[in-house]
Amino acid sequence: MIVEQAEYSAKAEALNSKKLEVLRQRINDENYLNAAIQRLALVMSNELMQLTKEGNRYEQRKRRK
Repeated sequence: MIVEQAEYSAKAEALNSKKLEVLRQRINDENYLNAAIQRLALVMSNELMQLTKEGNRYEQRKRRK
């Protein structure tokens, strides 16, 4: 049981190290960073537009009453 846990822990650590290395490579890739920034900007813009639309709807309802 203890040996199995140690093996699992070692495999998990190796997998995490591999994932971290992949992330490091991506962070250093200018194209990846530019695409990530574009995705973030798109999501944030969509969220802001949704908030604005909801705010306008609320204001329109408020004025009618």
